[in-house]
Amino acid sequence: MSEVSEPAAGQPEWSDPAALRQALAEAVERASGAAELARLITDYQRRLEEVARSEAEALTKTREAEARLKTAERQNAQLAKQLAEQKYQTEVANWKLASLQDSRWSKLGDAIHSKKPGTVARTLKAPVRKRPAPKRSDFKPQIPTVPEVKAAPAAPEPKAPQVSAPLAESFTVPKGPTARPYMTVAAIVDRQTEALLRYEWRLVTNFGPDNWEAMLDQQQPHVLFVESVRPGPRQGNGGRWLEALAGETRAVRDLVAACRKRGIKTVFWHSSGAVSRAFPAAEHFEYVLATTEARAREWRSALRHERVGVLPLAIQPRVHNPIPAEGGRTGEIVTLGTVTPPAGGADWQPLAGQGDDPTSYDDVLTAYRRPALLIAGADAEPRVIGEVAACGTPVLQVRAGAKGEEILAAAEILMADAGRLAREAHLAWRARGSVTPLLDPILDTLGVPSVRNSGVITAITAVSEPAELDRLLAQITRQIERPGQIVIVADGLDAGLVDKTVRQSCPDLDVVVRATGEPVTRGAALDRAVRLADGDYVAVLDARDLYGEHYLADLVRHFASTDAEVLGKASFYAHLPATGATLLRQPETEHRFLPEVAGGTVLARRQVLTELGFADVSEEWGEVLMRQCRTDGVRVYSADRYSYVCVRDSAEGSLLGAARMEGYVPAEPLALL
Repeated sequence: MSEVSEPAAGQPEWSDPAALRQALAEAVERASGAAELARLITDYQRRLEEVARSEAEALTKTREAEARLKTAERQNAQLAKQLAEQKYQTEVANWKLASLQDSRWSKLGDAIHSKKPGTVARTLKAPVRKRPAPKRSDFKPQIPTVPEVKAAPAAPEPKAPQVSAPLAESFTVPKGPTARPYMTVAAIVDRQTEALLRYEWRLVTNFGPDNWEAMLDQQQPHVLFVESVRPGPRQGNGGRWLEALAGETRAVRDLVAACRKRGIKTVFWHSSGAVSRAFPAAEHFEYVLATTEARAREWRSALRHERVGVLPLAIQPRVHNPIPAEGGRTGEIVTLGTVTPPAGGADWQPLAGQGDDPTSYDDVLTAYRRPALLIAGADAEPRVIGEVAACGTPVLQVRAGAKGEEILAAAEILMADAGRLAREAHLAWRARGSVTPLLDPILDTLGVPSVRNSGVITAITAVSEPAELDRLLAQITRQIERPGQIVIVADGLDAGLVDKTVRQSCPDLDVVVRATGEPVTRGAALDRAVRLADGDYVAVLDARDLYGEHYLADLVRHFASTDAEVLGKASFYAHLPATGATLLRQPETEHRFLPEVAGGTVLARRQVLTELGFADVSEEWGEVLMRQCRTDGVRVYSADRYSYVCVRDSAEGSLLGAARMEGYVPAEPLALL
């Protein structure tokens, strides 16, 4: 007699009809999703082969055109050597004949047979005037007919690249440019602050107590900027000002007095340390800056005047940015400040540049980009934490007295979830502010003119139905960094109605609406829109896609950290509403100079994008634009994967290429941070 076994724990009772129906429904749903994905992949492969054949045909035509061009060039070369030379030689022969006829000795026969030889004699004595010799430049060539060379046809190659090849792999300390190139500032600062300010104006630091007078005569600075420099490996100006800053000599006092006589503004920045330690030097300056409002109140009380402002600790985007170091991240964990290791020990190394470590600051900037995680103790320097976070390295800050086991457990949780680690690193990068805008009100207070690129953004788009317009306006109105202008080309819609709708939703924007007289492609509409843009930068928005509130604010920041002319995203989330699937395109292409980015994420300098233009096609205008960028040598930078979702009814074009399935889940929680 057989025994009936009990169902295992956690398994449903298959005798229950409701559970059975639910299981069958789930199985059918999974099978349906898999079948749909297989169909999409097959359709994508078919389209890819069609595109490959079209590309091969276009390449064949290109080769034929190149062959015809070479034929014409050979014709011109033969003409220059044959016809022009023949005409020249003929004209030279005619010139020689005319010269011979005009010669005196050729007229002797006339004198012998003439009845009036005296008249002929006088003619022979008259000077002979010959016309100038002919020149080769006077003859225009005639192109002869030569046999035409036929080009070999190109064979189609449907294989697509699996991932975009980076054009630049690693971070290097840039040499420029500067935000205010017309301004000169003489500075006594450490190496860390020198890197912070060297891209804000023309910075002069190579002077000391023995030659500052010559520096003032030669450089004629607008401002003297002095920091509360501390002794150590990164002290600036060769350490020549340490005694004067401590009040042991009169060098700083004499320098400030000379600047005051010349009308040079003097500023002292208390970046760290006690107020009492910096007071002997700071009291001679016209203005004093602190890092916080609380410290500013201390300085007002100590100095007994109100010429005290705030310059918070900030980052310099040119050097504090997520561009990776050569070779990428090492996967190690490093510490900053006092961090208690676990009882069993851990392979944690201190971050380079701490204490008396003689590592140069340029090398420290590379070290910021190496580790997978930085553990910062309670006494860690906030300035270094901000710089590390701005370089895209995740930071785990621990409380005072935290045990090693607690720290290890928290670090393991973060390291085990790569998605969470990347999201937290991106949010930390977003929270770091650039020093550039912080200096504008300070310069205004000093009375020094501060003029720099305003960075106004123009958003351009094309819409063909009211639903697209409503969706687009919803994306624009929630932007943290609002565009200053919006240009819309309406295909098949009433321009007056579109203009009224946009102005009601965005009353503070400069609105330009143009209607098409007949149906046009999306590329042609965008090409018309970009020529109506007035902003410094132009953002191309696709009304079908989703843009997070931080989309423009995050993306435009990369113009300050790179020398790219076109920004965008090669890595991004894509959602297929028909199946509910969410994909991640090219996850390894963030923060790279690449050959291409998605067309719906393009943010470019207006002049560059106007010169590039858009092709007269509906769907592939982005790919054509990127090919034109490669042809013209335009640098394209791929930013992060966040704040954008590509929404398509099907996996068209290259959407499935080099993509990773994230699941049948909404894309917004993953992308819109």
